[in-house]
Amino acid sequence: MTPILAARAGMFVALASVVWALAAPGSAEASPRVPLTPVVSGTPAGDDAEMIVLCPDIAVRPEVFISRGRSGLGLKLAQSGYRVYLVDPWNTAEASDDGFDGVVADVWPAIMEQVKQVAGGAPVTFLGHGLCGLLPAAAAAAPRGTSIPLRWIAMGTRFDWRVASPAWMDWLHAWEREERPLPKVTKRTLFTGLRPALGGRASSVPPTLSQEGDIVETMFQFYDKSVSREPPRAVIDDVLRWFAAGAMTSRQGWVDYAVGLQQVQGPALVMAGMADPVAPPEDVLYALDTLTNAEVRYRLLSRASGHNEEYGHLGMLLSRHAGWDVDRVVIAWLRGWKRLP
Repeated sequence: MTPILAARAGMFVALASVVWALAAPGSAEASPRVPLTPVVSGTPAGDDAEMIVLCPDIAVRPEVFISRGRSGLGLKLAQSGYRVYLVDPWNTAEASDDGFDGVVADVWPAIMEQVKQVAGGAPVTFLGHGLCGLLPAAAAAAPRGTSIPLRWIAMGTRFDWRVASPAWMDWLHAWEREERPLPKVTKRTLFTGLRPALGGRASSVPPTLSQEGDIVETMFQFYDKSVSREPPRAVIDDVLRWFAAGAMTSRQGWVDYAVGLQQVQGPALVMAGMADPVAPPEDVLYALDTLTNAEVRYRLLSRASGHNEEYGHLGMLLSRHAGWDVDRVVIAWLRGWKRLP
């Protein structure tokens, strides 16, 4: 077994023991097309504990939240006393057929119905990475079906579509042509900002992966073999259409999803990676001026903020340093700390 594949096996050794089939109160009525998958580490949280729903970006499977060995964000949250669930709105017929519109119109209400049943009146926080971070606001612009009060965390989520990132555009156009992007394109899109080892400081590579060789290549190989997936072509088409129009609208043009930024309720934490081509800080900051009905806090994931690297799109979830830099900020915000670490 190669070092990369051996490390891959090590990173998923916890998967069978921490991710169970849905067995929470009220889950018998849950829709099987968008299942909630519990993450448990240590003593399971009580039925009245706050519920955290983790939602991945379009080209990443939900397991990305537990893929940093035993220190992934999902496991950290479970160890901190929260009820943690993974959800995947992109692995649905609606996403494949109707793109982002289908997810907002049909998948999101189905997810929220399940969340309502499982939460049982307990507080709920939705954490979305990339496009998943847009869903609460988009749903507020086109309300349909179940709506519940929730807190909201957007990580690496772009809110302004007027200026495209060249690296991400290359990546999107490859999928538009129904081609898997070249490794060099994926690397410069998803794996920016990683830091090499220096003296006593470890590199960005998690301890379960090989520490030898090129760190970007190591991280890419793990992503490619373990947590990547083909994004829904219809969603790729929507994103390219948004860039062409400079606005996030439905296909028929009847819904301006950006309006939801003025309507969505609940406190929000918005996190931007300094070196993220998918959601550059300047295109994330747009949310701070438009989330008018929500109490919003912002964190730039950068060495300028005291972090260990200039975080890129997947580094904020997979980097070794994310366990200290990113997870601590998320948990501190969930606990209501006035000053985030």
